[in-house]
Amino acid sequence: MIIYLAMIDSPEGRHKFEFIYNRYKNLMFYTASKILGDTRDSEDTVHDAFLKIIEIIDDITDVECPQTKSLIVTITENKAIDLYRKRQKRKTTPFEEEYLGVPDRSDLESIEDREFLAKAIASLPGKYREVLFLKYSHGYSIDEIALILSMSKENVKKTIQRARKKLEQSLESEEV
Repeated sequence: MIIYLAMIDSPEGRHKFEFIYNRYKNLMFYTASKILGDTRDSEDTVHDAFLKIIEIIDDITDVECPQTKSLIVTITENKAIDLYRKRQKRKTTPFEEEYLGVPDRSDLESIEDREFLAKAIASLPGKYREVLFLKYSHGYSIDEIALILSMSKENVKKTIQRARKKLEQSLESEEV
């Protein structure tokens, strides 16, 4: 944390960052782990997210409000999705591993379906992706999501409904 604090000029910014670091570091790691499933990649993602937070620390007015928590989760999710996409592009299998423990075809299809679903969710607009992650990945209730995003309950319900419909259309267009 000392390295991060050294990157911030103002004492007020350092105080804000220190509070954010202590309060949200575990949530950020959990969020990244849910998307990536790998400890090292999750740690890298949290580091990148903290660097992004340092860039915008002066724009954060109240570190304890639900909007700040939502902002931090969104930054972490976006960094995790970016890293996931980057890793997918460079994913190769060494020759000797190709023939050892070849998975069943059904396992491969299940993996492909999950990867396609992750890509479909990542392609949704940010607002839709955010409510879907809060609802289904983090398990927040409609009331909690409304508080976090400063929306009415009805608006949250409608946004989730629209996000699911858009996701369904995306999956149907690819025939999954």
